[in-house]
Amino acid sequence: MSVGSVIAAQARYLADVADIGYSQGDDRRSWFSNADELGYVTTPQNADCSSLACGCVCYGLHVAYGVPWGHAALLEIDNYWTGNMRGGLEARGFPEVPWNDSDLCPLGGFRAGDIILSAGNEGGTGHVVVVVEDGSDPLVSEAWIAENGTIFGQPGDQTGEETRTSRYSSHPNTQGGTWTSCHRFDDATFVAQWPEFAHAAPEGTPTPAPPPPPSKSIAFGIDVSSHQSSADLGAIPSDFVIIKATEDDDYVNPYMHTQAFEALSAGKRIGFYHFARPGSIDAQAQFFVNTVSAYIGRATFWLDWEADAVGQGAGWAGAWLDQVASLTGATPGIYMNGSACRGYDWSNVSARYPLWYAGGAYYSDRYDGWGDPQIPQAPYWGQPLIHQYTEDGHLQNYGGSLDLNRFHGYDSHWDSMVSPAPANQALDGYGVIQVNGIWDPPTARRFRRVLGAWDYSEPFAVANLARYLNDAVGPDILQRIIGKSALALDGAWTSDIYTAFQFWAWNWVPGMPESDVWRRFAPDWTAAEFIDGQWGRATCAVLQEALNRSWADTGRLMYDPGS
Repeated sequence: MSVGSVIAAQARYLADVADIGYSQGDDRRSWFSNADELGYVTTPQNADCSSLACGCVCYGLHVAYGVPWGHAALLEIDNYWTGNMRGGLEARGFPEVPWNDSDLCPLGGFRAGDIILSAGNEGGTGHVVVVVEDGSDPLVSEAWIAENGTIFGQPGDQTGEETRTSRYSSHPNTQGGTWTSCHRFDDATFVAQWPEFAHAAPEGTPTPAPPPPPSKSIAFGIDVSSHQSSADLGAIPSDFVIIKATEDDDYVNPYMHTQAFEALSAGKRIGFYHFARPGSIDAQAQFFVNTVSAYIGRATFWLDWEADAVGQGAGWAGAWLDQVASLTGATPGIYMNGSACRGYDWSNVSARYPLWYAGGAYYSDRYDGWGDPQIPQAPYWGQPLIHQYTEDGHLQNYGGSLDLNRFHGYDSHWDSMVSPAPANQALDGYGVIQVNGIWDPPTARRFRRVLGAWDYSEPFAVANLARYLNDAVGPDILQRIIGKSALALDGAWTSDIYTAFQFWAWNWVPGMPESDVWRRFAPDWTAAEFIDGQWGRATCAVLQEALNRSWADTGRLMYDPGS
């Protein structure tokens, strides 16, 4: 889990689920003092805007980087308020991001986990909120005002609005133009400031997977969305959990990372699904893959095919599945009910992708605990891989209704859907990446793995690439092509790195310019045209080809440690 995702999930939980009221008195941090290791608060407590934001930052650093409680790298609540929070954030890996002053929005939009300040000493109102989703007009969570309209209130949210989540555009500070800065976590900045955590889990690195459950042919699981945000997925008895990730090309389940963390921490397997809507296949597939990229290689992926999406036909669904398979190296599946299954020709899809079927004779019946109803026969597939047999299931440790699912062939099929096909392997046994000249999530993952930074974020891999090129190209040539005898090891993509890599690629054996793949992007280029210090599709394609010909965790390109 990333620092930003933990911050956003914690803030949303405090504002919308936990019983947290508002107070600036001595009890302003009572929520933090009474929270457990995972951030849960089970009794009525209080917060103010700065204690909520600072505490969420602490949980982000603690969960993602393992920063111990009490360490100076955490944003100690008693020491910070809106007037000095800027300095505290910037000293802990949260630099200010550029603002568009005309609409008070960072360039490129907001990201979950951003901290937005309205500092009184900078012309603001003395307030702070936490961004809980990506976008130009995201939801923000905050501690707002006590039940009596003052800054001192009783424990717990008496009005339902003492802590709250609202749309950024409707916030009074947005409408009044009184926000003063936005701060976003940057793992390279944090590690530079606190080098003792350089080997901890950085931004975007998934939590290590627990051991898989015992092998079995039949397994039972649930599927959830934001509607089950209050559920403790670790406490609900199940073998697997399939989590809603996205819908259309603009909605992300704000609880998906928290839900995944709960399930994984309890030793369950996880999957993610995309709720399709009429629209662009490419946009929805890429949006889904970008959202679940941290879980590629650890989760199954599914297309939820219902509602108004069904009318787009089997061709749309098949194309989406094809694109997700190409981008992830996994084998996705499709979810649908009987009418959708019977209404179209699924012969092409069923030959390649498994079915998750919703329905059956007892679908509307209440189940208390797991059941074993008759398995329906679905057109084109026969017996489905997963059967969602009720929408009114009731399990221990959750008071609401749940969808209950039975997975057939669990031991042989689940992991095969996650892992790349055996024929699609690089020299080191991992999945090859598509040489398409696009820096997509599979390419970024392969880059980190080859450059010996699989457990770290991209800047660590870039630094290792610079180390390799310093050795492979050499100081004399580097001095001639970039005017320096060595590349900087700061983890930043620069024109110098591009130039050095392009020189190396042009001269490697066997030479990349003779490759048919490379010539798709630059068929007639000379060395001077290719070695230009600029990133483009030709350079990306060359790097992708090199990564496919490299061995994982070596920190070197075109190198086999067994040779």
